[in-house]
Amino acid sequence: MFNKTSRPETQQDTAQPSFTEEVAEPGAQDQDTASDNEISAQSADNENWKEKYQQLQEQYTRLAADFENFRKRSREEQDSALRYGAQKSIMELLPVLDNLDRANTSLNENSDPKTLYKSFSLMQKQLLDGLESIGVRKLNVVGQPFDPQLHEAVNRMPSNDIPENSIMYEAQSGYQLHDKVIRPALVVVSTGSAEGASAEPASAGAGKTDAENRANPFTNKG
Repeated sequence: MFNKTSRPETQQDTAQPSFTEEVAEPGAQDQDTASDNEISAQSADNENWKEKYQQLQEQYTRLAADFENFRKRSREEQDSALRYGAQKSIMELLPVLDNLDRANTSLNENSDPKTLYKSFSLMQKQLLDGLESIGVRKLNVVGQPFDPQLHEAVNRMPSNDIPENSIMYEAQSGYQLHDKVIRPALVVVSTGSAEGASAEPASAGAGKTDAENRANPFTNKG
């Protein structure tokens, strides 16, 4: 008989090493990539906003400087207008002063009255023309209806020639600057005809003289 010898089973004396592989979860890598892209996009967006802010800050600084310069120029121009704004008006009136100087030099108490009157009339016209060139106009009031916006009544007298509530005499001239009355005219207003008109001229003349004396500083009141 054959002896059966048991065949020893081959046993692994050394346990085989177990390898554990880390398997990434599905989509995790895509999420990381998306997160990195989002961070990059946000960083780029921040840089854009930072650049825009710097541009706006520079524009604001320039505008503030321009506005400050404009305000300074406006203030200087306003001061100059207040100080020298009357220059054009003065230049229009200086020729009148020149003629007054010439008259003062050449005329005296022995001069011909007609020459004095003519010189005075020319200078008056020249003065009125100069005033008109700068917008100052003398009001034409005699015979016009009384207007409290243009006239100031200093007396009222009856008249057979001047209608009631119309101006029969100008005691002091009124003047208008462009469309604004800068001084109303002092006037005597007619009350119309009245009984006993034949007795009125003396009192009317007295009233007219009183108004003239009130307005004329050169009148000799004796």
